Amino acid sequence: MAKKQCEEALEKLFEFIDHELPDDELTRIGEHLQDCPPCEAERRINEKIKNLASQCGGECAPDDLRARILQTIQQVREGA
Repeated sequence: MAKKQCEEALEKLFEFIDHELPDDELTRIGEHLQDCPPCEAERRINEKIKNLASQCGGECAPDDLRARILQTIQQVREGA
């Protein structure tokens, strides 16, 4: 994948997840994610983190949860 496409997709990942981008950008980034396993892995990780954070009710995540999330991120990056 072109480095520039990856940079754009990763830069706008949270806006993509929240559907806060114009339709053409949602389509373009969505297509890139389908064709780029490393960027798609980052999307999945960020979506999980966002969902976990929203379940915390605004409180800080416990240290063990943070450690597990960071461990999962590292495992995905090593496997990518």
